[in-house]
Amino acid sequence: MSNVAANDVRDKYDKAFATIRGIIEAFPEDKWLQPHGDEYYIPCRIAYHLAVFIDGIIAGNFSNPDFGAKLPFGDWMKGTTETLPDKKKFLAYFEEAVAHGKKALEALTDESLIAPLAPEQARFGATAVGMHLQFMRELSDHTGELNKMLVENGLEDIWISR
Repeated sequence: MSNVAANDVRDKYDKAFATIRGIIEAFPEDKWLQPHGDEYYIPCRIAYHLAVFIDGIIAGNFSNPDFGAKLPFGDWMKGTTETLPDKKKFLAYFEEAVAHGKKALEALTDESLIAPLAPEQARFGATAVGMHLQFMRELSDHTGELNKMLVENGLEDIWISR
């Protein structure tokens, strides 16, 4: 059996990861740790959430009971302009998280995508493909937030499609 569908899923993740990285790189350094609208919308905080999501959910590292305690910048939800990292430090963790995510995605096959999910994962859908679609929704939601902040800073939004 071919892995046409699994390859498509990996390709879309690659584009999503590249889009997030592109936004991070484009973000003005002096605005990276500044709230945009309210204290929740700190670009680094939203990007950190995405990195934690990639590392924890997509890569499967949330199953490690020490995962949260070992996050390099603490709990993303508690991140502030004082506790979050500059772009260089953040990008090092982001690249590590993406590497973990890509490694986990290597195991995808067409057969595994249509396999039923375990009962504890039912909130994501009936099959693994439903789960990955939900994961893409999460990445897309926050990518949109980051792009809006880019536009608020006079820059073009970023979307890697090829």
